[in-house]
Amino acid sequence: MPTLAQEIGESTHCSVLLRSARRVGLATLNDYIGLAVARGCRHYAPSFPQFERDPGLESVSNEELVALLLLGSNEFEPTAVRCAAQLSSKCDAQNLALVAQKERVGRALAYIAKQGLSHDNERTGFWSELLNLLGDQPAVADGKLPHWSRFVSQTGVTRDGRGIIQWLHCQ
Repeated sequence: MPTLAQEIGESTHCSVLLRSARRVGLATLNDYIGLAVARGCRHYAPSFPQFERDPGLESVSNEELVALLLLGSNEFEPTAVRCAAQLSSKCDAQNLALVAQKERVGRALAYIAKQGLSHDNERTGFWSELLNLLGDQPAVADGKLPHWSRFVSQTGVTRDGRGIIQWLHCQ
């Protein structure tokens, strides 16, 4: 199974955050997704059970969890990218950009932010600020990361575009 870094054409790095996460009991990508579910990404609860031992925001902030979900060393799992997009609704743009820079996940996060700017009408200011803070990032090739439609809920959408399209936010 390829890693996220291989999927988008990057190299991986030794993550300090990854080592910290392991010290508090977060050892696998499924643990990160389960913790995201526990912190409000309920859309993915049926497939990924909630992580029972949340170490708390002091140990792993939401911004750090987004970075853990997007680490290049992870196996490529589209649900992790989708959880990162949803969990971003609980993040501070400046803190998220700082963690993304340290953990080298800016490229994948910029992809999410561009989709958010186009399709999350409630938080355009957040996505715009995040993109500005991330700076120029190389584009991700089409089809490598989840399509924008995987970051939203679509109800009653017809071929002529009617219906409700809403970005998935944490509950």
